[in-house]
Amino acid sequence: MYKALKIELKLTNKQKIQVNKTIGIERFIYNEYIKYNQEQYELGNKFVSANDFSKYVNNVYLPNNPDKKWIKDVSSKSVKQAMIYGEKAFKNFFKGLSAFPVFKKKGKNELGAYFVKNNKTDFEFYRHKIKIPT
Repeated sequence: MYKALKIELKLTNKQKIQVNKTIGIERFIYNEYIKYNQEQYELGNKFVSANDFSKYVNNVYLPNNPDKKWIKDVSSKSVKQAMIYGEKAFKNFFKGLSAFPVFKKKGKNELGAYFVKNNKTDFEFYRHKIKIPT
């Protein structure tokens, strides 16, 4: 038997900005991961894992694109999780379990956000409450 708890968060404006920023950056990274793998395929290279893409983003992409430094504004674990979601989508496609991964659009397909649990600088989850930093 599955159980779920549906809650509504009443966030301050500052908290809303942080949550929206996290979701937006995760969507951007997910889409970049799909685009990068498509480019590698067209060049005849093999599939790039989430771990290798993470190295590429930190060592090549960000130093060459200083205007994209805002990617570092959210938790690195949230960014990494978006890459893992993309890798899982590709692996399901290769196994024949799903269609080719599609780009996520704002407001259309919801990409779940990954929030770090009980990290002092991020969100804290307790049994009956969620503390969001301000």
